[in-house]
Amino acid sequence: MKIIFTGKDINILKVVSQISGGFALIVAMTMIFSLVQLKTVNPLDNPVLLSVKEQYDRDPSNAEKAEQVRAMDLMARKAYFTSRWQVETGSYLLIAGVIIFIICQLIIAQNEKTNPVLTGSKPDALLRQEKNRRYLISAVAVIFISAFAASFFLRADLPDISGKSSGSSKKEAGSNEEAPKPDKINWPSFRGQDSRGIAGGSGYPAEWDAAGGKNIGWKTEVPKKGKSSPVIWDDKIFITGAQERTCDVYCIDKKTGKILWTGSASDIPGEPAVLPKTDPDAGLAVSTVATNGKVVCAVFSNGNLVCFDMDGKRKWAQNIGVPENSYGYASSLVIYKNVLLVQFDSNIKISLMGFDIETGNRKWETLRHGHAVWSSPVLAYFAGKPELIINGNPYVSGYDPSSGKELWEVECMSGDVAPSVAVNSTMTYAVTDYAKLVAIKPANGVSIIWEDNTYTPDVSSPVANDQFLFVSTGNGDVACYNALKGDTLWTHYFQNPFYASPIIVDDMIYLLDRNGIMHIVKAGSKFSLIAESPLGEAADCTPAFSDKKIYIRGKKNLYCISKN
Repeated sequence: MKIIFTGKDINILKVVSQISGGFALIVAMTMIFSLVQLKTVNPLDNPVLLSVKEQYDRDPSNAEKAEQVRAMDLMARKAYFTSRWQVETGSYLLIAGVIIFIICQLIIAQNEKTNPVLTGSKPDALLRQEKNRRYLISAVAVIFISAFAASFFLRADLPDISGKSSGSSKKEAGSNEEAPKPDKINWPSFRGQDSRGIAGGSGYPAEWDAAGGKNIGWKTEVPKKGKSSPVIWDDKIFITGAQERTCDVYCIDKKTGKILWTGSASDIPGEPAVLPKTDPDAGLAVSTVATNGKVVCAVFSNGNLVCFDMDGKRKWAQNIGVPENSYGYASSLVIYKNVLLVQFDSNIKISLMGFDIETGNRKWETLRHGHAVWSSPVLAYFAGKPELIINGNPYVSGYDPSSGKELWEVECMSGDVAPSVAVNSTMTYAVTDYAKLVAIKPANGVSIIWEDNTYTPDVSSPVANDQFLFVSTGNGDVACYNALKGDTLWTHYFQNPFYASPIIVDDMIYLLDRNGIMHIVKAGSKFSLIAESPLGEAADCTPAFSDKKIYIRGKKNLYCISKN
């Protein structure tokens, strides 16, 4: 049955058709432009932003430059996510516009056919109208198909904001274990127990002033530079340093700051003759050591992996291959039972290795998927099962720490991934700058619970308990989220950027900025600043907490912060 429209109705349909066709054309062109921009323009490579950042790095105390960097970074972030939103939603708007256009054109053509000319051939005007209509339909169709196909063809390379897991879920394995409680005395790896960023004990100082000597127990100059964070077992502190080809592990007396012994990690068979490219401020000593109270293990950016006993005697050493990548190797070590876990990231391969802690023999190696990253592995315990979790690109993955078997993976990250994950009793939180923050639930089939892209750290790792998730960014922003639902509970802007990771201590969050100022905030649903205490020198390393004392590595010195 054909529906006959009046001339007035046909005119209205023509207007609607023109509007919908123009709308589809604008959406298609916007999508194509956004796709090209997302694929070719990296907001981090903006020459003006890079220039201002370089000026700020030369003068970190310049408040005006700090504000310029933050403002420009936020503008770049908004532009990036606006383009991504245009690509994600544009295809559906395009479908709607084209459907309306085609329906209107079909009705118009149908009604023109029901009113044929009585004598002679069809007037030239009608022929031209029909020809123009066909050209218009063809042009819109070509643009539509191109934009629609391109959006779906390239969308896999863009950060996913759908909130759904595109990765695979694998059957969980591992023995039933309880998550160990944070040790009030020991701090065995980067970010403490299991690298989770939770301090044990209480009574830590909140106020100090290194310049005036207030609450400074001692100060020791570190012989060689590095970005590794302090690690503690009983009365011994371990850090690393490097200068040119020389790599060292230092054992420092926790009570006095005296260097007890220095272990050499140089001249190891297989060590490369040509050093890999690294951050000039850090050299080869970026990765933090790990200890279990019997041994201390360290890895350097030239691939040297060494193990000492607690008195400084080398037990074993080997070169595991040069983990050469864009910025230099940065992943820290974790010890699980008798296995030393090494996250290896290079331009050639990325993997997870397990070494026998006593002999140094490699027990297994699991190849990972994706690209090299600069995060560190984190131990989590879900439903009584241990998992080693790595924030990768594009996959966040969970592994059995005993065997290296991959348990699950979720495709959700992109770009230069440096922050490690945060974990609590049920969730994993992964993030990287210019991408997004993702809450992942590994149990009962891995799934993404919520995500956000407003506050994304570039270096600093997030920290979580069962109530709250905290992030600190390279722009100076700090944000608190509802850990379960993802609601932003509060945000606060501090003038200086953060590289060190935040640490939960009792009901407080300790946040060390790059100028060495510790900002202490209540770990609650409302922002409440408790204190701000200066170290007196720049600091990028995550502090260690042990037995009511805080140990902070600055650019040149290691400090003991103590009330006594």
